[in-house]
Amino acid sequence: MPRLARFLLAPLLLTAIALLALAQTSRPASPPAVLATFGERPLVIAHRGGMGLWPENSLFAFERASALGVDMLEMDLHLSSDGEPVVIHDSRLERTTDGQGPVAARSLEQLQALDAGYHWTADGGQSYPYRGQGIRIPSLAEVLERLPDMPKVIEIKAPDVGLEARLCQLLEASGQRERVLVGSFHERSLQLFREQCPGVATSAGPGSVRLLVTLDWLGLGGLLSPSYQALQIPERHSGVPIASASLLRTARDCGLDVLLWTINEQPAMRRLLDLGARGLITDHPERALQLLGRSTRISSLSD
Repeated sequence: MPRLARFLLAPLLLTAIALLALAQTSRPASPPAVLATFGERPLVIAHRGGMGLWPENSLFAFERASALGVDMLEMDLHLSSDGEPVVIHDSRLERTTDGQGPVAARSLEQLQALDAGYHWTADGGQSYPYRGQGIRIPSLAEVLERLPDMPKVIEIKAPDVGLEARLCQLLEASGQRERVLVGSFHERSLQLFREQCPGVATSAGPGSVRLLVTLDWLGLGGLLSPSYQALQIPERHSGVPIASASLLRTARDCGLDVLLWTINEQPAMRRLLDLGARGLITDHPERALQLLGRSTRISSLSD
């Protein structure tokens, strides 16, 4: 019996020692400069520039959302065949443009010859008001140049093609290292970007989110020392609640800002803000601004 007790107690003791060491060395994340400038107010983040209002990931959308009064612009990056980061969500062209095939198979010039407003509709396909209006796929360089003062949430969509280095170069050249929050669903892209662009704020990758959710469930969230500054998470994933009150408390204790996506209805917006969400990533930023009692200026925006 003593041998069995020692056999069972030894791993428990080692685990307790490891947890104690983690508790003593854990450190909260440093506040990201891109979010610190807003103080404590809830943030309205235009998802792909506000794709419920205008053609997504276009300069047109970004400029209109900026004029609307949003706090941040969210956008997605792929790489053209000639090595230019371009702002588009899908890896293929069919859904949002009049082109076909992979984004990566075309040069920047070829991509920008396409109509990026071709498929946008607000009435289920009865009309396409932005066809032939000159809306095109922008390069990231253009977005940075046209909107240098707007804080941005940038997602790296394509791993293993050199996007991380090119993104870092463009942020350096434009002086916007402290104006962005970089995220990705690819952990290796985030790790590589952090190595190549130290000091630029990043959000957690999916593996890091799963770890934090697990630690929170075990009551051990305080042991974490995050290498990132924010969580970008959905309210639910595959029917399972993610954005719980407990997780948001744990995230705050770890120094993390929590941004919820993609939140388009006002009751959900209010519920998540009451839970402690720092920001709402939404296709309809006008609804979030209205909910927060902020002027949208939408009626003054001309087509």
